[in-house]
Amino acid sequence: MKINAVWFEGDCVKCAMCIEEASGAFDFVVEAGPQVKPDIDITSFTEEIKRAAGLCPTQCIKYNQ
Repeated sequence: MKINAVWFEGDCVKCAMCIEEASGAFDFVVEAGPQVKPDIDITSFTEEIKRAAGLCPTQCIKYNQ
């Protein structure tokens, strides 16, 4: 099932593992940490986002299907 929304919630430790797993969907901003890239079709990155969410040490990556 495709993801239709993704966001970061909680206390991110800024490890950037999510960027390694889903660089097409996420950017890393030094001051703020990971961000969802604006104006992308997130459905194209469903598997990468799910993998990044599963690897996130603080479980900050949230998504809806």
